Amino acid sequence: MAASAAELRQKIELQVRTLVDDGYGNEIAGPFETQATVHAKFHFLRGGEEVMQGRLAGKQPAIVTVRSSVATRTLTTSWRILHNGEAWNIRSITDPDGRRAWLEILAEKGVAT
Repeated sequence: MAASAAELRQKIELQVRTLVDDGYGNEIAGPFETQATVHAKFHFLRGGEEVMQGRLAGKQPAIVTVRSSVATRTLTTSWRILHNGEAWNIRSITDPDGRRAWLEILAEKGVAT
């Protein structure tokens, strides 16, 4: 379900790991750096056995809806979302209606990055 512009009340940072030289001529994953800041809508998932099991393990899944843009269309599952200082891993990204207007990101908080 697509969101309206008025529902995009949360500000999130889209981050990706940069590649750094390890001093021996090899590129390795470095720290996360913010690539874009966008507005989003969070829809926290409830129910389902898997969701309940995840909550017991301290995980919180959510669908994060953002406008499709140049910045958001470059997202992959190797990126992460930073919201209120908390990191969310991106599990999947979909275009719900196929019109390239909105993206729905399945994200999970409380897991290792």
